[in-house]
Amino acid sequence: MENKNNLEVMTLKELPNLHKVEVSQKELSSEYWTPTDKGEYKVGVILSITTEPYTNEEKNETVQLPCVTMISQNEDLSFSTVRNGSVRLVATIEKAIENGDIAFGTTPVKVAYLGSEKNKTNSFKSDRWSVKPLVF
Repeated sequence: MENKNNLEVMTLKELPNLHKVEVSQKELSSEYWTPTDKGEYKVGVILSITTEPYTNEEKNETVQLPCVTMISQNEDLSFSTVRNGSVRLVATIEKAIENGDIAFGTTPVKVAYLGSEKNKTNSFKSDRWSVKPLVF
């Protein structure tokens, strides 16, 4: 039997003692990151931009929303996977990927929330972001 990556899948009898093997740092489940305070940030690598369902409970409708997914290193050096669907953040990451400034899964970045500002064309507010590659 093969999985989607064409790697051979072990049968249950062939598995080693799973309690004694190393656990990957990559968290497969994710949480939606909704920063509220200016200056909140995440550091890590951008994994992907995917389209995910979002339900607007006020309108009781579900739409497909492009989301940035990031593996974030926490201050205790553990990792979590977060996603965010801000239009401006998605556009910034797409442009950075297109320009070669960052690469999915390899370029460490700092994504910081800069607050929200009133739109010039309508009465809504939009989140503002800073995305910077980390240099070490």
